Amino acid sequence: MNIRAYFLILALFVSSVGVIAQTNDPVFMTINGKDFRKSEFEYFYNKYNNDHTIDKRSVTDYIELFKNLKLKVIEAEAQGLDKTASSISELAGYRSNEAKTYLEDLEVDEEFMMRVYNRTNELVEISHILIAFPGVKNNNLKIFPSDTLETYNRAVQVRNRIMKGENFEKLIKELSDDPNTQRAERPGYLGWFTGLMLNPIFEEVVFNTPAGEIGQLVRSNLGYHIIKINDKKDNSGQINAAHILILCPQDADKEQVDIALKEINEIHGMLVNGYDFSEMAKTRSKDPGSASRGGELGWFGFGVMIKEFQDAAFGLKEIGEISKPFRSPFGFHIVKLLEKKPSQPFEEKRAEIGNKLTASGFFVRMHQTGIENMKKEYGFQRNNAGNQALFSKSDTVHPTDSLFLPSLETQNFTLFSIGDVQYTVGQFVNFVKNNPRALYTLSTDIINDWLQLFEYSSLIEVKDKLLEKKYPDFRNLIQEYSDAILMFEISSREIWEKASEDVKGLTAFFEKNKKNYTWDEPLFKGYVVLVRDAETKKKMQKEIGRKVPDEAVKYLYENYIVGDVAYVKAEKGLFKKGDNAFVDESAFKSGTAERPAGFQDFFLLGKVLRAPEAYTDIRGLVITDYQNYLEEAWLKELNKKYRVTVYPEVINTIK
Repeated sequence: MNIRAYFLILALFVSSVGVIAQTNDPVFMTINGKDFRKSEFEYFYNKYNNDHTIDKRSVTDYIELFKNLKLKVIEAEAQGLDKTASSISELAGYRSNEAKTYLEDLEVDEEFMMRVYNRTNELVEISHILIAFPGVKNNNLKIFPSDTLETYNRAVQVRNRIMKGENFEKLIKELSDDPNTQRAERPGYLGWFTGLMLNPIFEEVVFNTPAGEIGQLVRSNLGYHIIKINDKKDNSGQINAAHILILCPQDADKEQVDIALKEINEIHGMLVNGYDFSEMAKTRSKDPGSASRGGELGWFGFGVMIKEFQDAAFGLKEIGEISKPFRSPFGFHIVKLLEKKPSQPFEEKRAEIGNKLTASGFFVRMHQTGIENMKKEYGFQRNNAGNQALFSKSDTVHPTDSLFLPSLETQNFTLFSIGDVQYTVGQFVNFVKNNPRALYTLSTDIINDWLQLFEYSSLIEVKDKLLEKKYPDFRNLIQEYSDAILMFEISSREIWEKASEDVKGLTAFFEKNKKNYTWDEPLFKGYVVLVRDAETKKKMQKEIGRKVPDEAVKYLYENYIVGDVAYVKAEKGLFKKGDNAFVDESAFKSGTAERPAGFQDFFLLGKVLRAPEAYTDIRGLVITDYQNYLEEAWLKELNKKYRVTVYPEVINTIK
């Protein structure tokens, strides 16, 4: 943890909260004309003097702490530290992060969520006929209300023909605009689905239509769909399975089929006779995606795999059961059931449901109740004339056209108001430019989608501005962050930087307080010098005899290291007994140090100390004490600089 992070945590332990100006909240302290009220101190006192506090202090102690902290903050403000870009940015970052909890605490439509969840417990088999919007076939997906009306009428006619008895599959081949399902083995067939697999609008129709019946028309960004519900059944959950695949394409000739069939039957026989499925999959399966994992496919639900594989896998009942060989469009398979699990309960699926609905553009619908409550609370008023003008424009110019937004920027009419603040189409245009997403291609749907999000975003901005007023806990926390940031900045400037850089001051402080610094045991201060041999050692000691240790080691490095060849190696430090074997042997006469390869002898440069002789011997401790000394002196100056008034009659009522 760096010193800044540590100080912020420490400061939060002893910092304060924002001012609450109330008639029953008297001023308990004034510093330099700034009032601090009883509620602020009570929050501070009760938060940090609770049952879990180890170092309990009196109210008087906490008043002194509170005063000193506020003196530092006021001094930081006087020096303009609260106006620096770094302080503003840091506080904004903390606030933004903490605000999420309050801003995202939006009431959810539980009935809607539960309805979506219940669909995950059901499986539906679907076929459809698509009556496409004009332009879909050439990817010109710019749909106007007039286009939808024409397509809708065509879809109604087709559905009426089915309801009067015409064959659904026959009409798929004749009229469906979905070329993929038109040419499929089962024309119009979409497969099995469970909740959260389809667009929520699509799901509304699918899951509300009984099996064997035709659903109401449902619109997507492609056109109108006529849905047929082939079958329904309960969702049995998910399975984890493994398989062995022998490739055999659908157009394989008889010889290829016979070879593949012979191999899969041989593998099946070996499995029946006890061979390990995982090992067989690794050596014989031709599925590159699963063979290396012993054929394991992972968890999947009904409707995910191709029909032949799905029927075989979900037909297995017992864990460890192995299917007979079967064929799919890919080849021949054998499936083994590894695990089964039922559908997850609602609480476990809640996050997934919320994410799916949000990604599908249903965030507003999911939180409709909460948003409506926000509208009432903050005085939201829609301007019907402005909304009508906006939607009228989308009837003639598509919102994705380059001309749409510029044409609105010149008509700055009001769309809605929140309290006394008007929100105009110009602001809406800027919002759209920064948030280019839409759920549908229909022009009016895009506008409605954007407008709902703009309304919600505007409400959130209003709520964000009022968080400190509405939520005392949030106000208190942000004040703590603010105080902590300013105290860090001012303490760094006035104390820490001075203490760490003031060599003269540290030296003088150490000499004055030298008697306070002692050691329980002697330490060796200096160098351990490793040398090639005794003869080299003798020569070196003669040459450096009159030099101090630092100069001696410098001389040895300059004269006894030649290229990559070193005749000497030195280590500097402050060593107590047990720290270094060479120091123990020579200075403390304890044991014998093992000589490393290439260095047969050694000697020490330095001396044994009973107590530190310079502040650098205990630098960290001296700096800390010097900081405390500077802080005490600084607080005395602040108390003289700023007038402090405490009101005893209020203090006596503190709880």
